[in-house]
Amino acid sequence: MRAVVLVACLASVSCQSRSSDAPAKQPPKPVPVRPAPASAVDPWTVKTVDAGVETPESRKQHAETALARVHGLEPKLAELRGLAFKQDVPTEYQTTHEFQVYVHREVAKDLPDAKTKEMTAALVQIGLLAKPIDLAAMEEHAMVTQAAAYYDPAAKKFFLVAVPDSDLLLDTISVHELDHGLQDQYFDLRKFLPEGKLDDDQATARRFIAEGEATYTMLMFMARASGGPGAVLVDKLIRRQIETWAAMDLRALVQMSKDQAGMMKSLGPDLAKSVEAMDDIPPTISAPLFYAYMKGALVAMTAYERGGWDAVNALFKDPPESTEQVLHPATKLYPREMPHKVTLPKLGTELTTNVMGELQWWVYFNLWKPKLADTASAGWGGDRFAVIKRKDGKLTGLLATIWDTPQDAKEMYDAYLATLPVRFPGAKPASGAERGDGTKVFVKLDGSKVFIVDGADSEATLNDLVRGAKLD
Repeated sequence: MRAVVLVACLASVSCQSRSSDAPAKQPPKPVPVRPAPASAVDPWTVKTVDAGVETPESRKQHAETALARVHGLEPKLAELRGLAFKQDVPTEYQTTHEFQVYVHREVAKDLPDAKTKEMTAALVQIGLLAKPIDLAAMEEHAMVTQAAAYYDPAAKKFFLVAVPDSDLLLDTISVHELDHGLQDQYFDLRKFLPEGKLDDDQATARRFIAEGEATYTMLMFMARASGGPGAVLVDKLIRRQIETWAAMDLRALVQMSKDQAGMMKSLGPDLAKSVEAMDDIPPTISAPLFYAYMKGALVAMTAYERGGWDAVNALFKDPPESTEQVLHPATKLYPREMPHKVTLPKLGTELTTNVMGELQWWVYFNLWKPKLADTASAGWGGDRFAVIKRKDGKLTGLLATIWDTPQDAKEMYDAYLATLPVRFPGAKPASGAERGDGTKVFVKLDGSKVFIVDGADSEATLNDLVRGAKLD
């Protein structure tokens, strides 16, 4: 689902932001993109939608009026981006119900019922979920809450779902999605995000590029089109805005997205209710979704400042390999710090196997020991996890990780042990901690490597993991 559908994050078009709950330092105040004066020539005249009672007919009429503006933006976007549209991007209005049906269908392809149950159990087993949920339903919920409009690479079409209250906001959303259309015409988004051919960490890193570049381009486009200050000052203001967004914590980004949704007049009651419940989305889903826009914009800006649009285009041709690279573009992407490949031994019937990466390790620690999250996840060098089913029906998580230095590994090891009494009240913060289901958690620090067996009867499984794992 997430590899196919590129959705306009409501937060990505916001010019408002909130500070982190506990930032290391107070970020600079956000700089709003100044709207054009009322006398400006279309398409930059801001016109507020009539505040009357919405009906399906009036929503459709507003949408058709809005979509009539879209193609007028293409030449301006092409000039900014230095890439001419090979053909117009088709546009279509989609009701919120039609969009929900579409999202449900796409999620069901990726997460049928049986897989949903297995994946949910696996994520609970290794601590990425605090409790069982309907994973497919939550994925649907996450995608639905983020859509004002979206570009579908399969249909190669721009879909407008919610018409905002102003033409300026509409144009902002439209530029983001048209930029996805431009990406698709030059870099083939379905090949860039191939289904089933990337591990989760690689796929998330690539979404940082697709969504971050569209967000960065959108900001540049709107700032220049609004008739603001000179280009040099505009770039400084955009940098300040992006740095502010990148410094925000996840809860602040969620709240910003909820606030932004209030500007969408035609959300309809179902989507409005979903947006209000956005806080219920677990971080293992919401962090990759939100950060792809906000922190992804920082990646695009870093590339642009190093080599202009050619350097940005290069990220589509030679994509990043890990979330570590896109979370720290100035130090891990330029130059690239390549992740280690980790291979696990076959110790049972696997429900799932994948790579967590720095971002999901951050999610894990933020869930159980938030104050340790940044330090514990930093210095990631590679990992692989698997969740296997035992003969008695219980699950066991196998995790092999490698870190940049022995000190990084020690920090992760200590932080992981500290999470165990939080996950399993009464457990001692030591290897061999009781899970409460008759199994234990075993952890081993070995130089720059950390091995974890989450749910075993004895240390023998840990020894098998240490002996059989290959960390290149």
